[in-house]
Amino acid sequence: MISCPVCNDTAVSRVLSTFAIKKSFQASKISQNTPESPAQISQKIIDYVQENFDDVGSDFTKEALKIHYGVTEPRNIRGVSTQEEEKTLKEEGIKFFKVPLPAPTDTDS
Repeated sequence: MISCPVCNDTAVSRVLSTFAIKKSFQASKISQNTPESPAQISQKIIDYVQENFDDVGSDFTKEALKIHYGVTEPRNIRGVSTQEEEKTLKEEGIKFFKVPLPAPTDTDS
């Protein structure tokens, strides 16, 4: 006999589950998009980082430490750091990752 694990009622019945319903061939065909090229994916990442992260430049390590210790409000930052600064961040337990971004284009000319 089967019983409810919460109330021990034995008047239980099966109900359909979304896991038991197989998608039709047409639905699965529609959900598959054409794969993007690595260049397109890379450009999307670059655009996202540039639009959603504050550029703190060479103050990256200082800002990351301030955020880590609660001196400033948490936010997404990007910038540059030396290998020694990266070592300090790792020792402090600050997680970060490097995303190579293209050099900014000169718009003054």
